[in-house]
Amino acid sequence: MVIPHLRVYCLTLLCSLSFLAQAEIYKWTDENGQVHYTQQPPADRPAEHIAPPPPPAIAPEKAQQQLEELIESQEAEAAAEAERQQAQQEAQAAEQIREENCQTARNNLQQYQDNPGRRVMNADGEVTRPTEEERQAKITEFQQQVDEFCN
Repeated sequence: MVIPHLRVYCLTLLCSLSFLAQAEIYKWTDENGQVHYTQQPPADRPAEHIAPPPPPAIAPEKAQQQLEELIESQEAEAAAEAERQQAQQEAQAAEQIREENCQTARNNLQQYQDNPGRRVMNADGEVTRPTEEERQAKITEFQQQVDEFCN
């Protein structure tokens, strides 16, 4: 798992950056007695090389706390991203179901509008023809379904 190794990587990175940040510092005095501090020694006079001060010490407990806070924030971000992806997948699934319901409702409406003599099977398994009022009621019902699922 990446998280346990993250501490080692962060500490290694912090240590290596502190060495990169240190620059050479030179102290020299000009002919007027003015003291100068530069990163490059002057070519025409002697300069004293000054060692940079050590980086400020950080308590191990504080470093551990900062590292744990960093890990917690990364885990929280990962969890939020996972939740966002889950919500997006659920929204896509709901949209697909809505589109399927829309298509089914349109097909049902089209069949009832195109086939006035259509036969239907009732709950007892008998095949009958609906009356015109029943047919119109079904057309109205399917039109409401189209309005609900397709808009």
